[in-house]
Amino acid sequence: FCPSKAQISLGKGRIFTVFRHPIDRAISLFYYIQVADWEPTYSPELVNWSLEDYAKSPLIENNWMTRQLSNTLEGDLNDDHLKIAMEVIRRKFLVGLMTEIERTMERFERYFRWTYHVNPPNQEACRERLLSGGSNKNASGNKKEKPAEGSEAYQLLMWQNMYDVQLYQYIEHLFEEQEQYVADIPPDFRNIDATCCKCGPPTFPPEGFTCPLAIQN
Repeated sequence: FCPSKAQISLGKGRIFTVFRHPIDRAISLFYYIQVADWEPTYSPELVNWSLEDYAKSPLIENNWMTRQLSNTLEGDLNDDHLKIAMEVIRRKFLVGLMTEIERTMERFERYFRWTYHVNPPNQEACRERLLSGGSNKNASGNKKEKPAEGSEAYQLLMWQNMYDVQLYQYIEHLFEEQEQYVADIPPDFRNIDATCCKCGPPTFPPEGFTCPLAIQN
């Protein structure tokens, strides 16, 4: 099947994602690889490493986000690479922030016109649980402390992520600026014209939606 030119949509998509501060990301990755013995790259000696050891080692990620977005996986970086990364995010991303997760989720819902179609009360309760606690939260009571600003560990991580930190600061600015995209859409859009395919009797959603089957344990 070869579509004609008239059948090809010219609409442009937009990537949406949630960004985390680079220092928080680096710390989280370190504590993950210390225990992730299911990973092919796992090394038992990491268990005894300090954060400083990790930041001085070849294992530390160096400006990972800037490198990915500027397609510069090796070699030195400069301000031009940072500008490329900023431009990619500005043109292609609807940005969210881990530190603003409630506002982020609401913005995604409004921008993409997401509404409930399965069971709105249950979905709202599920949404609240996930936003307040998450499904991958460290509930073991063994949460690691972030090193103090100015400490050796913090300074080493900052040096390895100097461009990513600047990129994140730009993303924070962009997050506020992109509020204009949804300024005319009600904050509670997810409940507007919501339908319930699992209610009795069901109210059916728009054509093209299939009510999910019950999960069997």
